[in-house]
Amino acid sequence: MGSQRMPYLRMNLPPKFGGLVLCAILAHPAAASADSASPERRFGYTYPSLTAPVGEVEMETRGTWKNRPGALRRFDFRHEIEMGLTPKTQLALSVANWTYNARERGSLYRDTSLEIVHNLTNPLTDLLGSALYAEAAVGDRSAGLEGKLILEKRFGKWVAGWNGALEAEWGGDRFGDFQEPAGELTQSAGIAYDLTPGISIGAELVHTLPLGKWHGPANPEVYAGPCLTFRQKYFHATLTALFQTTERTDQPALQLRSIIGVEF
Repeated sequence: MGSQRMPYLRMNLPPKFGGLVLCAILAHPAAASADSASPERRFGYTYPSLTAPVGEVEMETRGTWKNRPGALRRFDFRHEIEMGLTPKTQLALSVANWTYNARERGSLYRDTSLEIVHNLTNPLTDLLGSALYAEAAVGDRSAGLEGKLILEKRFGKWVAGWNGALEAEWGGDRFGDFQEPAGELTQSAGIAYDLTPGISIGAELVHTLPLGKWHGPANPEVYAGPCLTFRQKYFHATLTALFQTTERTDQPALQLRSIIGVEF
C-alpha cells in the first residue's frame, strides 16, 4: 500500500539484499514441472487470475529496489503467507511490509495487510480468466484499502494479463488519527512466453495515476521492462526490471523486483 511519513530508524547492521536477487537468478529450473493451470506468477506486478488449491500454503517474499541516481535508493519488502480457502478463493496475510532507505541507512515498518482473491473464470477453459482482489492494510500511522480487477488469458505457451486497481490511503501523526486522504489508480499489463515448463520470459507495463487528495489527478507515471520467471514443483521466482518512460523526476528511474515463493 502507500508510503509512510514516519522518520526512519537507524540500524547498525542493514540487511543483505543481494541474496534476494541472487536467489531469483540462480534458481535451477531443471526439475520444473509447472502445471499449465497453476496460479504461479509470470509477472512481478500483474497478478494471475487463478488461486491456490484448497489447503495449499505458500510463503512469499517480495523485494523491490527503487533507484534514481543521486536522489533515491530504497528497498521495499513484503513478507506474505498465502493459503487456498476454497477452490476459487485465496487468503493472504502480509505480516510485515517495510522499507529500507539505503541513503539514510534506516528501516521503516509501513503496515500489515490482509488480502483476498476470488477467481471468477478460468483463463484456459473460458474466453477470459478473471478474478477480484481486495486488500486492507493498517500501520501505526496509516490505513489503506485497495480493490483490483484481474484479467488473464492463456493460449498455448503464451500468457497475457491485465490488472486495474484503485487504492485509497489515510495517513496521520499517530494511530487512529488518519486525516490525510490520498488515492491512486493503477493499471498493469504483461505478456509472457514459456520457453520450457519451468522458464518464462516476458514484458510488463505499469501505468499509475496519483489522485492526490481526490481533488484531481497528478502527472502519470509509466514504467516498462522485461521479466523472467523460474518454476519448480514447490518453488518459483520472478525477476522484473521496469524503467520509467515518463519525466517524473520525483519518482524512481528504475524499479527492480524479485518475488520468491515456496509452497507447502
